[in-house]
Amino acid sequence: MTANAANPPAPTSNTTRYAEEMRSQRPTGDHRSRGWSRRSRLLLIVILVMVLGDILAALLLGMRIYALERQNQELRTKLARTETDLQQITPTVQTLRDNLDTLVRGKLPRLRELVYDQVLPLDGPYLKNVTFTEILRRDAHIHEFKLVVQNNTPAPLWPEVQLYLFDAFGIQVGSAEIGTPNPAALKTESLGAGETRSYTAPVQLWDATAKPVYFLVRTPRRGTLEALTAPGPSR
Repeated sequence: MTANAANPPAPTSNTTRYAEEMRSQRPTGDHRSRGWSRRSRLLLIVILVMVLGDILAALLLGMRIYALERQNQELRTKLARTETDLQQITPTVQTLRDNLDTLVRGKLPRLRELVYDQVLPLDGPYLKNVTFTEILRRDAHIHEFKLVVQNNTPAPLWPEVQLYLFDAFGIQVGSAEIGTPNPAALKTESLGAGETRSYTAPVQLWDATAKPVYFLVRTPRRGTLEALTAPGPSR
């Protein structure tokens, strides 16, 4: 073999320069470590901000819950104090009501307690029972009655009824009439023997804010029934 084949030609200056440039462009270990270190710091900062935000939110929530629990405790204390005061006052109020009721009934012995949505039996000629209903509307407060009359005589009669309402002090606050000469009275016809009839109408209150507590029902023309049922003179 010749000397040229045993010894390859030495690299040229251009090839050497290209290899050095390629080596210079490769990232070194120091560059990689500096890049990861910067990312780690940013990630750590983000995590710290999130943790601090959670801690702050937890503190604010705890303070709010504490304030609400304190308000709840204060309200419970006030409620317990109010219930205690109410229990102490209730017997006194009931005694006053009983005394007032006794006074009113002594002044007007024929008054009866008004109870809503309950059939109240009546004593008197052709009076059977009465029912009161309280109707609450947006623009009105209506007190309605249903009066039932019954003719237990063998002859027809013309019922005349006056109904009065009174407040807790025995002051008349409203009225209604059936079959009387009053122009505002409900019109009626003769009631046949053994016939039963009912009349329903609102009671006219003189004061819209009045609260009826007692009622009175009377028949102004009792002589009509007595004249129809009285026996004739003996012959």
